[in-house]
Amino acid sequence: MQPFVCSSRWLAATLSPEALIASLSSGAEQFTGYSAQELVGRPITQILTDDSAFEMPRILALAREWGYWEGEIVHRTRGGKSLEARSAVTLLAGKGNRADGFLFVSNLNKSLALKEGDQSVVTDIATTLRAFAHDLNNPLAVIMGFTQLLVLNSGCQGKVRADIEKLYSELKRVNQVVERLHDYAISLYDKRSSDSQTDATSQSA
Repeated sequence: MQPFVCSSRWLAATLSPEALIASLSSGAEQFTGYSAQELVGRPITQILTDDSAFEMPRILALAREWGYWEGEIVHRTRGGKSLEARSAVTLLAGKGNRADGFLFVSNLNKSLALKEGDQSVVTDIATTLRAFAHDLNNPLAVIMGFTQLLVLNSGCQGKVRADIEKLYSELKRVNQVVERLHDYAISLYDKRSSDSQTDATSQSA
């Protein structure tokens, strides 16, 4: 299966907690006009338009608070061209649940025409995301179930109970992210199926 970050419609980056670019997908230079060597270690705002760059601190604050942010971001190329993109920022947690940075992913299909073969990549992405969400959901459901049992136990009191309730609250947030991921995968797959049927109808006509 072709990695989706190599697709001509996706840009992905990992960011440090200070929003400095730590790594980039292989297609970054195609859209930004900058090589990965030039961008790694630089702030992500270097490749955003002024409005989106201004919003970045708010976006990262929301990602820190909720673990996830999704919305519109406008990329700026070295030549000054602006590319509107649907983007997502996910908090990356390290040891002790400490924030280790962010995963930044943008879907650039609003600005760029699909190339031949890209539709198969969309199907691969949707299938992989659905399987990933399903694999995450199963152990998550087990952990949440046992956490609920602990909270319902009358012997669970004081700081231990407060910590377990906090754990359950965080698990619910993770569950919401997994559900959004699954819904997004389904919408991708449904759109691909709809587009295929439309193309088939057009060709037969």
